[in-house]
Amino acid sequence: MVMVKNSAGSGGAPSLDILAAKLRIVEAELSLEEKEVNLDNGRSFVAEPNLNVKVEVVKNLVEPGTDEGVRFYDRFKLKKDDDGDWTFAKYSKLGNLIAVRYGEGWFEDPSAGFEEGDFEGFEFVAQVEPKTDPKGKPLTGSVINWKSMRAAGGSDENTAQELKEEAQKDPHEELMRARKAATEAKRAEAEKEEEEDFDDIPF
Repeated sequence: MVMVKNSAGSGGAPSLDILAAKLRIVEAELSLEEKEVNLDNGRSFVAEPNLNVKVEVVKNLVEPGTDEGVRFYDRFKLKKDDDGDWTFAKYSKLGNLIAVRYGEGWFEDPSAGFEEGDFEGFEFVAQVEPKTDPKGKPLTGSVINWKSMRAAGGSDENTAQELKEEAQKDPHEELMRARKAATEAKRAEAEKEEEEDFDDIPF
């Protein structure tokens, strides 16, 4: 059981809003068990297994100098599979971090290992957002936009521009574009089947 002091103050946890930043994991701690956390206000919750990290903003790629050197904590949770076991799910915040650190092939390699030390000192690029609850209410702290994570290296300016364009995309427009692509793919497949059927007709 973990006791946590609860406070209405900020507690010094920064609330950052950076469109694109080079980040470095300073500390990493993996917990594979669920933990009951009791707050001093009488409330409690169960913390899921996770990789808890302390992250430092190495470089602000959009506004150089702003918030650089600031550190914050974030968590990358494990997910339950269909059998109820906790796993490193590929399509999740933790899964994306693993893919950026180890490569996509990690999930297909049965002998692949996971070491906390592999993440300490690891640098990557991502968007950092103010923390909110599921309803969008502002909370103390910052979180990494996991869908924006990518390996550091190459041109920082190009990476920042890519993240900026990605953040400015209209979700509705992207959905309509995806639906259109799916419809076109289905039509093309149907045409291909018709051609194959036609080829099978003896003359």
